[in-house]
Amino acid sequence: MPRFLKLLRFPLPTLAALFIAATIQSAAQKIISFDAPGAGTIANPFVGTFPTGMNNEGAIAGAYIDANQVYHGFLRTPKGNFVTFQAPGADTTPGSFNGTGTYTMNVNDLGAITGNYTDAQGISHGFVRSPEGKFRSFDPVGSSSTFPIAINLEGGIVGFYADSNSALHAFSRSPDGKLTTWSGPNSCTGNGAQGCFGSGASNINAFGVIAGGFEDNSGNFVHHNFVRDARGNQIVFDIPGAGTGAYQGSGSPGCFLGLNQWGAIAGIYSDSNSVNHGFIRNPWGQITTFDAPGAATGAYQGTGCYSDCPVSINDWGAVTGVYTDANYAPHGYLRSPEGKFVTVDPTGSVATWPYAINDEGIITGYYADANNVYHGFVRITDH
Repeated sequence: MPRFLKLLRFPLPTLAALFIAATIQSAAQKIISFDAPGAGTIANPFVGTFPTGMNNEGAIAGAYIDANQVYHGFLRTPKGNFVTFQAPGADTTPGSFNGTGTYTMNVNDLGAITGNYTDAQGISHGFVRSPEGKFRSFDPVGSSSTFPIAINLEGGIVGFYADSNSALHAFSRSPDGKLTTWSGPNSCTGNGAQGCFGSGASNINAFGVIAGGFEDNSGNFVHHNFVRDARGNQIVFDIPGAGTGAYQGSGSPGCFLGLNQWGAIAGIYSDSNSVNHGFIRNPWGQITTFDAPGAATGAYQGTGCYSDCPVSINDWGAVTGVYTDANYAPHGYLRSPEGKFVTVDPTGSVATWPYAINDEGIITGYYADANNVYHGFVRITDH
């Protein structure tokens, strides 16, 4: 029986309070750094290990960049052993630093992995890798580059793709391979060079609920969030206090939304002063906002960042993400369901990006050291 179905037998709030209170308040955190075999260790200028997904068993998926600036996928087992791989068709030409190779994004509880690889023409394709190591490539019709972000227990995948004009759209792929594409209502229709980052889906749970966002066509490229059910019904929502100026709003490109099996969503929003804040939207649509201690209050500071600051929420309601200090340095945080915070920064970090938290309260992500080399980390607790 899947883990989330077992939880249905118990009163969630009671167990959440007991489990998370013990994890955050009574336990000492332990942060373990790691490097994937073959990862570059000398700044050249951008090398290292980048975990981006984790399942409830503690398996971690991600990518590493070698000394030749080629991307490789990896899976780190709960015991710390590594499997590294390249998707068939991936270009591994060294030295080009144009994203050649394989970039892994996420792993589900059965061990299936999704991500993208870049071919010799510089085009990115989506892939799914089975637990046995078999690959299947896919692209939505009309895609010039495909970027899967998340995979659920059944093998459903979501992400975004660029069309022939480099405009971005959301997609979902069912376990049987059916691809569905869409854009947010009144989504901007230009491309990144024109300031428009379009639409994208960033998470999917076991019930087929999808969370994502889009930028509108107001001219300010204001960001909005959406939640979409398994039948394609979609609700757009904004966070109270979100700004409507240029590149403000409820979310930010690359700051992927967290989504748990109950339908709770976690993310960031930018206010009218371009200061970032965190939020949680419960399954009934009620919204709680928060700020991590230490988050600065200047423009493009706060809880979150301007771009590429993902947020993750587990089934107990614990949230991990990034806050930015007065020097614009990113730090990791863990927020309990009761609103208590712990800073998550590995020793030697000058910048930390947590990417995922599982139901055991384990966090993974990556950090940069003083030499601008990137390392993976896993945060556990000593009870």
